[in-house]
Amino acid sequence: MSFWRRRPKGDQHPVPRWPSDPDARQALARYLDRLPADPTAPRTTEMLFNGWGLDLGGSDLSGLDLGGAELGEARLTGVRLVDTDLFGAWMLSTDLSGADLTGADLGKAQARDCTLRESRLHGARLMKADFASSDFHRADLTGADLRRATFSDTDFRGASLRACRIDSASFHRARLAGCDVTDAIGTIDGPVDVGERSPQWLDGAALASWFAASGAPGVTVRSLH
Repeated sequence: MSFWRRRPKGDQHPVPRWPSDPDARQALARYLDRLPADPTAPRTTEMLFNGWGLDLGGSDLSGLDLGGAELGEARLTGVRLVDTDLFGAWMLSTDLSGADLTGADLGKAQARDCTLRESRLHGARLMKADFASSDFHRADLTGADLRRATFSDTDFRGASLRACRIDSASFHRARLAGCDVTDAIGTIDGPVDVGERSPQWLDGAALASWFAASGAPGVTVRSLH
């Protein structure tokens, strides 16, 4: 995982591509200017990036340190966030449709009602993150680490969870119709809706059998009932 490091004064800015929106560009520049030169130095709340409600479209923020950022209701559709540090970020109702989050760190992110339709999260880390009631329709999470994350009432229809680590993740009332779960492994909470045209709720042994038949015999189900 690569983290953004402040460059010496006089160097060109490290942002691969700035947001098109001037307000978003100004907010990002102000945040980067306040970052301490020592990446291990403690940070105050005022030093975190405040992108609430901003339009960050058109940007490439790959590799940046946006840990703890406030991105609630922000628009990041199609934004590149490869290897970006978003640990502990606040992303309530954020639109990340089509974004590339390959290798990004989203651990402990608060991302309820987040939209990630057709986004790419290859190898991303979502450990202990809360993505309840979010939309991952046709998203690609191949190889992502989802351990102890919350996906209650989340839509994974047509998504890829191939080779994901899902131990102790909650998929309570999630929708998995058409989802590729090949080689996923771990113990999860159900029930889950796997119905293609109408709801088909599975839990316990029935859900474990569905995972096994779908190429994920390493998934076990811990029923809450």
